[in-house]
Amino acid sequence: MSGKKYVCNGAKIECPLCTKPIGKLKVTSNSIKLQDKTWANIKDKGKVNLKFSGKCIKSPKQKIPCKAVIAPIKWINTGEILIQGDKALLECSTIKCSYGGATIKIKDHIQKSEPDTIEATDIDGIAPDSAISQSLVSSKLVI
Repeated sequence: MSGKKYVCNGAKIECPLCTKPIGKLKVTSNSIKLQDKTWANIKDKGKVNLKFSGKCIKSPKQKIPCKAVIAPIKWINTGEILIQGDKALLECSTIKCSYGGATIKIKDHIQKSEPDTIEATDIDGIAPDSAISQSLVSSKLVI
């Protein structure tokens, strides 16, 4: 699973059976942060975690909100890194909903590849002349 991005709080998720298919992942399993956002793991799988505002197409007359009937089973394609004892979610992780039978996937992990700006700072009395070039910064997460 190398080269895959880890998933953070607020990541966009997608359910093909929701009338508003894009939702958000809310991390409640831990307080470990990645890029100032809580890091998602396999315990983030309940109704409180998978937030959709639409209605389930599989519900009677398509009238029941997804948040009322969503029934996630188990995350698969997870990372090997443990976050407070549980496997981290990756951008390729998916979870099946037992109510509608759809596979919910990560649409956007929201992890940044590069910092927006790197400001020049004084180090031990040495003042830099300009900001550091972004081309010198690695875009890979190293743990």
